[in-house]
Amino acid sequence: MHPFDRVMDDGNTVGVSTWIGYSANERKMLTIAVLDPGYATPGTRVTLVWGEEHGGTSKPTVERHRQMEIGASVSPVPYVAAVRKIYADGGWRKQA
Repeated sequence: MHPFDRVMDDGNTVGVSTWIGYSANERKMLTIAVLDPGYATPGTRVTLVWGEEHGGTSKPTVERHRQMEIGASVSPVPYVAAVRKIYADGGWRKQA
């Protein structure tokens, strides 16, 4: 089973986050998430429910923690604007 966190809007699950971490380059927390199409537009505000319920699990590799709601904005991929504009001959995944 792979770990995941819920992505919510107004109490409804609208996606799952499969990876979360801090980017030293961007000085921000970033996550990779799969979202319902209606929430995938850059700039859309969602809530990430980070962590496990009831303080976690008995697994020795998971530190006890408090589940938290974190506000988030949907962003384009790649996240860094310079990468989107410069890579791959004038633009990332340039459409024909």
